[in-house]
Amino acid sequence: MTPEKAELRTFTCRRRPSHVTCLVSVLERSFMGIRLIRRRSAVTTVAAVGVAASVAVTGLVGCSSGSAVDRSESVGRPSAEAAHVHEHQEQPPAAAKLTAVELRAQLEQLLGQHAFLAVRLTRSRLRGDEDLAQSADAALSKNTADLGELIGSVYGADAAEQFEQLWFRHVTYLFNYARGVADNDAAVKSKARRQLDEYTTALSAFVETATKKAIPASVLAPKLQMHVDQLLEQVDAYAAEDYKRAFAVERESYAHMFPLGKALAAGIVTGEGTALPADFDSPERELQSQLGMLLGEHAELAVDAMRSGFSNFADFPAAAAALDQNTHELTGMIESVFGAASARSFQTLWSAHIDDFVTYTQALATDDAALEATAKERLERFNAHFATFLSTSTHGRLATPTLADAFVMHEDLLFQQINAYAKQDYSTAHQVAYDAYKHMFAVAAQAATAIGETMMAKSPKGPAETGVGGMAASHTGR
Repeated sequence: MTPEKAELRTFTCRRRPSHVTCLVSVLERSFMGIRLIRRRSAVTTVAAVGVAASVAVTGLVGCSSGSAVDRSESVGRPSAEAAHVHEHQEQPPAAAKLTAVELRAQLEQLLGQHAFLAVRLTRSRLRGDEDLAQSADAALSKNTADLGELIGSVYGADAAEQFEQLWFRHVTYLFNYARGVADNDAAVKSKARRQLDEYTTALSAFVETATKKAIPASVLAPKLQMHVDQLLEQVDAYAAEDYKRAFAVERESYAHMFPLGKALAAGIVTGEGTALPADFDSPERELQSQLGMLLGEHAELAVDAMRSGFSNFADFPAAAAALDQNTHELTGMIESVFGAASARSFQTLWSAHIDDFVTYTQALATDDAALEATAKERLERFNAHFATFLSTSTHGRLATPTLADAFVMHEDLLFQQINAYAKQDYSTAHQVAYDAYKHMFAVAAQAATAIGETMMAKSPKGPAETGVGGMAASHTGR
């Protein structure tokens, strides 16, 4: 066992030219679009059906007509704790049973979650939070196993094994980089960077082979390198106490994973000789993806902020600011769909419920039962008001009781994770946070359908043969 492996264990106990052309386009347009969205700091270009991210992935319809180890060592596998969690929690649907759209959604969700979990692991190392790092490692192992299950259901157990080893390897190298930063060890940092470069080459080659060159390694590798570079940058910024930059890069890294997930799903499908369905990047599907991205991010940033507030970490103002930026982007999406007045109502309600979570955290930290009860009472009122807002906005397509129940669950999961965190039950805290993130994508799927139906009902209908009216306007910018 190498010193690096010992330290981590101690610390954390095949060719289709048309498909190639298509998927290259997917990758490049997807990443360009997601950068535009983040740069604008709000989703403001939603089309008639409320799809801001259509700029990210035009072109697909045309296509459809833990440890740093030496090379001699085996790669770290998901930990025993994570395997236990994976066994007893709901499993993601097998990819063989998923449609192309569902596969896309699963990959986007899991890759996005990976980014947040990797950030938590590295920051735990920087702060010297050994128990928290151990549970973060377990959560990352579960996330890796979930991704591996999707790969294995398409390509078989051996491919799943290879993927999981490659994927978990880069998690290990990220951890080692953080270790080098924390210990001011330039040699450890340099070795981790070199190993991460080798990882991007290896995983890109694996994906190219698995997708029968639907996704060329030469196209994928730079995207994986961007992922690595972002995670390393946030480590450096956090260690330098530039928390504003650290959280900004964290958000960029998370958003980066969604076009990657979409492109991987398209490559898996087309590489097997199946055309992508017309709804793979339909307006409603893009809306669902963007809503899922923002709502999932809300949950993860809320977790970050609540934990930071409870622990009185110096990064709390930056964590709160990142959560506020997420709120502004959600507000921009609401405004582009429902108008400025609705957006103002949304922002007021949404911001208030965030404040109530912060209040609850403060009460927990000070053992103030009265303040805790007040925060819970305010959140109960939010549930009713926000459910009514969304039901009214979608003309009843989002039923009020159903929505209220959904947000009760959202709140309960966030309460559970901070309560567990406060008791230093970090394993439970990470498990519940995992569920809180996943829950927001179910909400996003339901909301996207209702919002899409509402906006289509409002859209002008023009003669199909002229291309005027209806959806044409949304795609031509008229």
